[in-house]
Amino acid sequence: MDIINTHIHLIEIDKVMQEKEKDLGLLENIASFKRIQETIPLLSPETVLDQMDEAGIARGVLFACDAPILYASNEFVAQTCRKHGDRLTGFASVNPKKKDAPKVLEDAVKNLGLKGLKLHPPLQDFFPNDKEAWPLYQQAAALDIPVVFHVGSTPFGSMVKLTQANPILLDEVAIAFPDLKIVLTHLGTLWQNEAFMVVEKNPNVFIDTAAYPYEIAGLLTPELVRRIGENKVIFGTDFPMPYEGKIHRMKDYVEAINALSLSSEIKEKIFSKNFEHLFRC
Repeated sequence: MDIINTHIHLIEIDKVMQEKEKDLGLLENIASFKRIQETIPLLSPETVLDQMDEAGIARGVLFACDAPILYASNEFVAQTCRKHGDRLTGFASVNPKKKDAPKVLEDAVKNLGLKGLKLHPPLQDFFPNDKEAWPLYQQAAALDIPVVFHVGSTPFGSMVKLTQANPILLDEVAIAFPDLKIVLTHLGTLWQNEAFMVVEKNPNVFIDTAAYPYEIAGLLTPELVRRIGENKVIFGTDFPMPYEGKIHRMKDYVEAINALSLSSEIKEKIFSKNFEHLFRC
């Protein structure tokens, strides 16, 4: 059974360390980031591939992020994915508040070879249903690429506004752009009910599993998966973010999915088939 990890970050740590030392210090005071210094050694393509091999993951999706703390440029992601083209696919990131955002996205897709768009409303300080972002969504729909939105729990302290991570805001986007393929992250936690409502209601909205492993076990019940649609759940781990005071291991997520009381057919859909269909549809 093929497994695709659709939620991977590689941070350009040198740039973050130079420009955001104060923000890194803030993270050390947040419970879920207590081991942030131990996370830094994970930030290499070699470590990503090693973890993928350990977990039996065939392919991964690497996100750019035009935002503090998680910063990774489109060029960095494209270069990394070209080097490891048989294992990694890159998604772009742009600043939706800039007028040239649609053009930057078009360049990232057509010239850099990136295959999707990742947006993090709280870290990028915008509301995803703000009409200012409409031209960017129009461009993504025209390019026929999926757009991944961070939603739910956002443990970055005073750097962010939780209201910008409310999954309900994406309902308006899904309605306005029915041809836009939208992926919500982290099973929406701790706004999971809102996230599941948006996924259930809108044919063009999907959700990834990049929550904490124990949350996966508690949320992805057969009844919930049946209700929102077994074709709507996509495997992802949010590498290299720590969780439950632990260092990130992709293998923990694979084991969490395998432990669910779901059929092997549904697990195969979650691990790879749903994401592959998202690219084809």
